[in-house]
Amino acid sequence: MDLIWHYALVFLAAATPWLEIMIVIPVAIGVGLAPIPVTVVSFVGNALPVFGIIVLFRAWERRHGPLRRHWSPRARSIWERYGLPGIALAGPVVTGIHLAAVMALALQADRQRTAIWMTLSLALWSVATTVVTLMGFEGLRWLFDKG
Repeated sequence: MDLIWHYALVFLAAATPWLEIMIVIPVAIGVGLAPIPVTVVSFVGNALPVFGIIVLFRAWERRHGPLRRHWSPRARSIWERYGLPGIALAGPVVTGIHLAAVMALALQADRQRTAIWMTLSLALWSVATTVVTLMGFEGLRWLFDKG
């Protein structure tokens, strides 16, 4: 039963804006949870709120008007140079995936393409974070076992 709670906490942490998978995955693996379930649960926990944002964004705009925001020069340059793929792939590192989805939609990106790119980005970053985390822990284990 404790294991279910541990993974539920991983899910909730991953779903929390600004607690991106690059924080949740290393911490969860570091406390001893299995890497593959952590990666899957973190991915799903991070993706579901993004899908909610995508589904509800236009309704929110209809009710409150278009989102007007002065995006940071860095975020704006990524959008102008790389478009939706750039925002999606840089999102987890630069702004957080939730804000990246809002930004893309506010800049009139297509909802379906936004969902696809955000999902792809989360999948890539989830796997990359898990691999780098495991390599880091193995490296530390190797370093300290030699001494």
